[in-house]
This record gives sequence, C-alpha cells and structure tokens, in this order.
Amino acid sequence: MLEIKNISKTFGRFSIRNINLTVADNEYFILLGASGAGKSVLLEIIAGLVMPENGEIFLNGKNITKMPVDKRKTGLIFQTPAIFPHLTIRENIAYPLKHTGNRESADRVNKLAGQMNIVHLLGQKPAKLSGGELQRVALARTLASDPVMLLLDEPLSAVDTPMKSGLRGLLRELNRQGLPVLHVTHDYEEALALATTMAVIEDGCIVQTGSPEEILTHPRTGFTAGFSGEHNFFKAEIKSGIAVISKGLKTGEDVEIKLNEFYEDGAANILIRSKYVIISVEKPHMSTVNNLEGTISGISPSREGFEVCVSGTIDLYARITRESMETMNLNTGMKIWACFKASSVDVIR
Repeated sequence: MLEIKNISKTFGRFSIRNINLTVADNEYFILLGASGAGKSVLLEIIAGLVMPENGEIFLNGKNITKMPVDKRKTGLIFQTPAIFPHLTIRENIAYPLKHTGNRESADRVNKLAGQMNIVHLLGQKPAKLSGGELQRVALARTLASDPVMLLLDEPLSAVDTPMKSGLRGLLRELNRQGLPVLHVTHDYEEALALATTMAVIEDGCIVQTGSPEEILTHPRTGFTAGFSGEHNFFKAEIKSGIAVISKGLKTGEDVEIKLNEFYEDGAANILIRSKYVIISVEKPHMSTVNNLEGTISGISPSREGFEVCVSGTIDLYARITRESMETMNLNTGMKIWACFKASSVDVIR
C-alpha cells in the first residue's frame, strides 16, 4: 500500500499543496489532470527524483520519504521510454539483473519477454522498434527489478492507437496479478479503461477522489465536470453482442444496450456521448435501436444549447439546441424518450 500524506513542493510560481492519497495493494489508481496540473511532479516525488518540502510517503508501512531512489522498489516509467540505444533489447531488460548469475538472468529475461510478447525482438536494437514495442521493453526492464509498485507517467501517449488496447490489457493483467499501479494521464478515456480508483488534480491540488463512475457522473467541481464533458458512462457486461447494465440501478432492472460491433463477452465500460442522444416526445419510430423511456429530471445550459437529464432505469444525458428545446417545449417532469444508435456506443476496455 502506498500512503501519501500532506506532500507539498513549490517550483517558482507553481506548487503542489497538501496532497493526500492512498493506493491499496489491489488498485489501479489513475491520477487525472490537465498538462501542468502537477501529476508528473508527484510521481517524481514518490520515486525519489524530487524531494518534497513537507509531508511523508509510506510504502507498505515503511517511510520512504528520504530513501534513495534505488532503495524504494518503485518502478517509474515515463511517457518516452528511457531505453539504452546502444544495447539490444535482451541487454536492456537484463540491465537490472547484472548482479545475478548468467543462467538466472537469461531465464528471467526470457520469462519477462514472453510476458510482454517481445521475445522476437530480443536480438534487435531499440531504433527499429515502435513506440508501443519500446514501452513493452520498458515494462519488462522495470519488472526485472522486482518493484512493489508501478508508477506510470503518461505511458500510452506516445503509442499508436492500434497498439494502445493491447498495452492497456497488459497493464490491467499486471495489476490483477497483484502489482499496484499509480498511473497519471490527461486522457479520460484511458482513465475509464483502466482505473479502479481515480483522483483528479487541478493546479497542484486533489479536487476529487472516487470511482470513475462517481467522478464522471457526479463531478464536485466545474473543472472536473468540464474535463470530459460526458456523464453517460456505465460499467456493463457484454453478453452475445449486448451490453447489460445492472450495477447501481435504482430499480434493480437490467438495461440492455445494443452494440454496433461484435465484442467478446465479459466486463467492459461503455460511454454514450451526450451529443448522440436524441430526445423524442413520442415513442420513437426511427433508426435508433436503443430507446429508453424516462422523465426529465434536469435541464441546464450548455455550450451547444442545453443539457437534458432523462431519468429512468438509468440516467441519460442529451445535448440539444435551443431551437429543439423550444420546439418540443421541454420541461422538468415531462415524460420523454432518450434514443441513440448502436454505433454511438463506445466500448472501452
């Protein structure tokens, strides 16, 4: 377990102030914030690269605040992997194992390379590898040092989109195997795909901590609400091409959301962007295949016009123009339909 207590540090006009966080042994903890919010500074303090002015850091009950970097057992991976260009991939992964026997080191490298799916790259130099492959090498080398926690600084931002899903799955699997992770990012979709717990940092301060659903559907500050601008986020179970939402519903009923593509069965996050949700005062006869009846529980101004919350078995938010608002004469308490196409549902894993 990682415990951060009242950590503060000032850099000229910028500072992080009274940061308190706890990352449990089984958590994939995402720290979400805009560029310059203080995310990377906090990671560097935890890793020992920067010393705090105030506060303490405990790892598995041990005070590591003043401990040297190489004694902390935290594996820090940056946005751009710091891979030795003159060494082969095998030699890069083996670097932390230089004090072990040759056979033990070789076995460990082969095992880690297999885990990262980079065995075929062991004889190559880093210059020939893609961003995603380099991050797998960085992960393998970091794991070779047997860290008790991973610290990830925007690890997927330099990775091509097609490779991100595989890396996300790899990171999730490492966490499931018992390795706690503190991962900083500015990408809320990345946060949704990975986080078990999330905190939002703004201008050097933690402004909200909770589950991804709590933060994105019940933001406590204007910054948090504006960070994603989306509230239709749900945990679901994919079953035969249908996303079934059951957790946390008011009525206890399941909601079945039809999907546009085939996805493997299992747990997933789904996101329905509010701009794709259509409001209808009549029972819909349109191309939308997901049509949910509810009552308007809230109407608030938005950049595009208005944001309407339709409360039924689940709460759905729709963004509509002022013209549509006036044409339909929408009011709080009105029975209404919220409709969206299968292609409007994003499945995030």
